[in-house]
Amino acid sequence: MHNSLCKQVTIRWTENEVPHITANDYESLGFGYGYVHARDRLCEVSGQAITLRGERSKHYGAEQFSTIGFLKTTNLNSDLMFRLRLPKPWVANELNKLSKNTRAYIRGYVAGLNHYVSQMTEEERATISPDEVLVHFEEEDVVRAAMRFGIMKELVEIGPYLVSSATQWRETPPHHADDSPHARPIEVEGGFGSNAWAYGGDVVEGKHAILLGNPHSAWKRTPHQQRIYMHQYHLTIPGELDVAGTSFLGFPFPMTGYNRHVAWSILDAATVTPFVLQKMAINRVQDSWRYRMDDQEKALSLKSIVIEVLEDSGQVASHCYEFLESEWGPLYYLPQRPGKPDGWYAITNPGEHNAKGLDQFLAAAHATSTREFVTAIEYHRGILCQLIVADKAGDIAYVIAGNVPPISDQELEQYHVDDDSAAFNVLDGTRSCASLRDTNGHPLIAPTSFYPTILSRGIIHNTNNSYKFTEYGKTQPDYPSVFGQHKENYQIGKPIAAKLHYDPRLIMSAQRMKELLAEGPITAEKVLPVIFDNRNYAAETFLDDLLMLENVHSSQAVQRACQVLRRWDRKNNSQSKGALLFHQFWNRIVQKKLLRVPSNGDPELGSQLDMSPKHIPIILQALEETVCELDCLGFALDKAWGEVLYQTTGGVQIPLHGGSYQEGLLNGEMPAPLCETGFPYILFGSAYIQLVTWQEGELVVHALLSHGQRDGVESLGRTAQLTLFANKQLYHIPYSKQDLDMADVIDALTLSRSSRDNREIATSPIKLT
Repeated sequence: MHNSLCKQVTIRWTENEVPHITANDYESLGFGYGYVHARDRLCEVSGQAITLRGERSKHYGAEQFSTIGFLKTTNLNSDLMFRLRLPKPWVANELNKLSKNTRAYIRGYVAGLNHYVSQMTEEERATISPDEVLVHFEEEDVVRAAMRFGIMKELVEIGPYLVSSATQWRETPPHHADDSPHARPIEVEGGFGSNAWAYGGDVVEGKHAILLGNPHSAWKRTPHQQRIYMHQYHLTIPGELDVAGTSFLGFPFPMTGYNRHVAWSILDAATVTPFVLQKMAINRVQDSWRYRMDDQEKALSLKSIVIEVLEDSGQVASHCYEFLESEWGPLYYLPQRPGKPDGWYAITNPGEHNAKGLDQFLAAAHATSTREFVTAIEYHRGILCQLIVADKAGDIAYVIAGNVPPISDQELEQYHVDDDSAAFNVLDGTRSCASLRDTNGHPLIAPTSFYPTILSRGIIHNTNNSYKFTEYGKTQPDYPSVFGQHKENYQIGKPIAAKLHYDPRLIMSAQRMKELLAEGPITAEKVLPVIFDNRNYAAETFLDDLLMLENVHSSQAVQRACQVLRRWDRKNNSQSKGALLFHQFWNRIVQKKLLRVPSNGDPELGSQLDMSPKHIPIILQALEETVCELDCLGFALDKAWGEVLYQTTGGVQIPLHGGSYQEGLLNGEMPAPLCETGFPYILFGSAYIQLVTWQEGELVVHALLSHGQRDGVESLGRTAQLTLFANKQLYHIPYSKQDLDMADVIDALTLSRSSRDNREIATSPIKLT
């Protein structure tokens, strides 16, 4: 076949299985990444597609629980959520609105996924994961993966009430008694706590910037735990695109990454309120339902959602769920909860019907400066997240990437439902002025000036906190409370990073920034210990006072505990003895709600532990219970931290370090509950670490993907990176052509496709010398 009719993509894997994918056009580049992604994470990507199509009940049954990102609920709740909020017409419309290059890339990416699957033998399909279903991928699956970021947080509010909302409109009054698994509250698994630090030219030796990105994710995935799980890669179209980094949840462009000019890191928009709830007034008139709007009665329609369900018999049956629908979309009947009066609600979410995140991150990948990067995000707001960015000229920035309700605090008060117990974002749904929608019924979109974007040459740090204190040493002016609730009267229903009861990581980060600046100009060598020194904020702040309680109560258990804690180095290094005891004890203290942080989130104000006389017995009891627990599990109180927090690879146990967000560790590792063998796995933690700087104008990247590239595969790359993490080391990632020419290429492949019909016509390994 003539060369002009062929499209080729070359894939080179360097140290630790990092793929470097090169092609001459976007479709071929996407094909290469699709092939690589399937090779490394096929079951994960297939599971994501099934979830976002709303088909988990079809394959796994309705009542099976699953984790979607970081939210745990039943398959039926998940299916109803995504079928309601990602309807096929919206998905098709968003696909058509994407840029030409993005569509070409997606087309190739999907073809690459399917090509890899088509080459698998029946035996390979059967053994890759016997409990999982492999799908034929479609372009719409990629669009859903982008759209899901705008609506995921709605699941916390409405998930447990989706099934009941489809039936309660038939009852007068609605009946809440529901002991089915679908009515259980959504479980936010373990918390998650990404970090990022950008050091600008005014504080860095050499006047360039340094970026230390530390997005957190799960370290383990199962068929029913579709958690955040990162994948690392490098995409190149010579003369057009050269970007590398990591992404997650089936998103095919780097979300934390770098090019020659800029580097960035993603964080959860944990304190952002992305939607408003509108409390409706509805009533039944004979056989029809109506709602009141501006003193007028309007008819409600019914929206039917058909879900296929795998029954106990092994047969698949169709079940229809009907929801009341107003001009503002489906209605949900929510029971009385803190901040939420009971009643029927609509949701207005400007993040819905939005796949612009795909264009967003492709545009960001082309940025040649921090300001260009920010402009790209502002023009394509799609993925609800926070981004920290730095460039080689020394400019740094903070920008929120998703859409938020364009409503001021004054308007929030004006439109608020007439109930003082209601959260600030619960509005009066009987007034059209509270719709936050345009004349076509679409949610209003906030202008660029509405957002708290920060440009700086100092230090920007973020631990999933809000904009308010993210520029070190400065307090930002107040922006609308949808970006973060810093006012005393807006604390009802206030979201906290990772849904934790107590999160002092920003306090610890501010303390570390103060210490760094006191040492003089900042260098790349100085910033990595901010993560890896494993200092325990809670111990540094409160342990001296806690140890004084030994004189108050002389039980043997308390004395044993105090002896261990007094010798502890107050860190969570793998060899630290006392970290286990303190971790289990501190979990109990947090649950007792004896800790206080400033309502406005100011890290300079620190936090307080209530050690008033009435609470001392509670604290001592928590310590005694911890000693008893460790005794029962067979652990010495001074068991080394790395002997209970570890990963096993190749039959070898690798001790780890880091610890709980609730203890203020910036190297966060949130483990599953302790058992007889230690912590069975890490729920969320420091998965990817990216240290980017520039030397003589040239990009230098050191990084680490601690859980490895491949899902469920014991590889040399995974073992090597776990060992690097255990030793607190990153390794150099080749990026430039010169770097790659000198790199140790462990495998290589060329894929060729016909440009006439996009058929794959050859797969050729490259001979390595």
